[in-house]
Amino acid sequence: MAAAAATAAARAEGAASAAAANGIDMPPLGALRAATCVTCHGAARPVSGSQIPRLAGMPAQRIEQAMRDYAAQAATGDLMGQIARGYDAQTVALIAQWYAGLAPEAP
Repeated sequence: MAAAAATAAARAEGAASAAAANGIDMPPLGALRAATCVTCHGAARPVSGSQIPRLAGMPAQRIEQAMRDYAAQAATGDLMGQIARGYDAQTVALIAQWYAGLAPEAP
């Protein structure tokens, strides 16, 4: 499973590099992987009216630990547990690093 994820990540990075070489502006891989997270957690700007915590500017280690906790069912949250179990460690790290690098904006 880890080998397949690494192969998929390498393929995606290669596609992004090829697109950049052709003058196509591609979002960072972490942003692409976080696309589903943004629906509930927002990106730099939080989701209007949401009680779900925003992740922008949060330390990557904190996000990664929370995802490990959800995956191990050590944290409550039915939906987050299912989501967390669907990501490998490399994908979680990419998402966490992307969120950590975002400057939070006001709602």
